[in-house]
Amino acid sequence: MRDSALQRALGRLLERLAPLIGRRAARAVAAAAMRLGARTSRGYDKGVYRVARRRPVPMPDLWKVPEDWWAPIPEVTVRRRGLRLRLDLRDNLQRTLFFTGTYEPGLLDLIEAELRPGDVMVDVGAHVGVHALTAARRLRELGGRVVAFEPTADSSAAIRAAAARNGLPVEVVRAGLGEEEGTLALRADPRYGDHDAGVRSQFGDGEIVATAPLTTFDAWAAQAGLDRLDVVKIDIEGAEILALRGMRGTLRRLRPRVLAIEVKDVVMERGPGDEAALHALLAECGYVSHGQPERHVEVFRPACTPTPGS
Repeated sequence: MRDSALQRALGRLLERLAPLIGRRAARAVAAAAMRLGARTSRGYDKGVYRVARRRPVPMPDLWKVPEDWWAPIPEVTVRRRGLRLRLDLRDNLQRTLFFTGTYEPGLLDLIEAELRPGDVMVDVGAHVGVHALTAARRLRELGGRVVAFEPTADSSAAIRAAAARNGLPVEVVRAGLGEEEGTLALRADPRYGDHDAGVRSQFGDGEIVATAPLTTFDAWAAQAGLDRLDVVKIDIEGAEILALRGMRGTLRRLRPRVLAIEVKDVVMERGPGDEAALHALLAECGYVSHGQPERHVEVFRPACTPTPGS
């Protein structure tokens, strides 16, 4: 992952111009260029690393957006992927969305392509709602329902505000999902900033930053009278297996046709099981892997689809 000599020179030139034109203007220019580059998967990946606080390996040949362009002036209202959003650039996901124009584009494209008239889509670990809002915008045309599970007060409020801003019907449930009912304690990840809400985890090694009700999806579905479920996305920082254990009854009863699940060893190793355990659990529920639209995101579909009347 590297830039050409010309690209590095342009990046350094923009840094020298920043004191003259202002940091807001400089980051806007950088974002415009990065959005153009993000039209290819390689360009998007470059954008992710340009704004990452932590890189997995040193990348001296890749120009990086200076942190002081966004950290002191973090809040911005923009339009991204056709949505009007209020973003906090101190958060890695929101920063990526601002500069590259998208986030997990392969997964967002999959969700849009999969949705059909009348579908019910559930987003578990919705963060600020990028995936849920994308689905809601599509289902506004087709007819359907989006339910977003997000346990933290700030992120769930951000989803509600964004849904209202864009005139989209998203049902926000402020609760965590697991294999039993109780209370969920989320911890910070000290490797990231305090505002990186997407890395909060019940298995983190930082201080407790939020608590929320914990329930099982099966219990919620029974109480809500859920009679249809078509597309599910789960990204809850290593607790995916716990949520799936509490969803087994619904998976067998309603047979959603797509499950998109974060499968990330470095995160899962802190939780109750690894990738093999997750595959085994889903196989028990009748699901098999159908590839990865994104690095660390795996899609599962029913092993066999019953014929009508069977």
